[in-house]
Amino acid sequence: MKKLFGLMLLCATMVLSLSSCSDDDEVFVTSEQIIGTWDVIWAEQDGESIDIPKGYIYMKLNQDGSYRTTMFDDYYIGTYRLEGNTVVGTTKDPITEYYKFTSLEGNNASIDYSNSIGTKYKFKAVKR
Repeated sequence: MKKLFGLMLLCATMVLSLSSCSDDDEVFVTSEQIIGTWDVIWAEQDGESIDIPKGYIYMKLNQDGSYRTTMFDDYYIGTYRLEGNTVVGTTKDPITEYYKFTSLEGNNASIDYSNSIGTKYKFKAVKR
């Protein structure tokens, strides 16, 4: 009987530990929340952080599915779709850009940016 109780306790512990491994930290994002212009105020690339003056890096997401990303003196235009918490944009070049919202509180967001040519950033952004 002790062995059976011990085995049941072990099974219960395993079930509880496996159920706690779900991805609870994924941010839920809706189209209404992301439409607008997002000014990047801070960026990190390769572990180095950079304060960004307003207007130097931003993305404008339009209701019709079009978007524009401006990065310093460069810009990209194209169309986007929302997949879970990630905005997936395709430029006319074509380059695919990924804006994964890792936190969203009102008009403040943390975003992991990457694109199909290998560029990666972490952004803190504010919606205008």
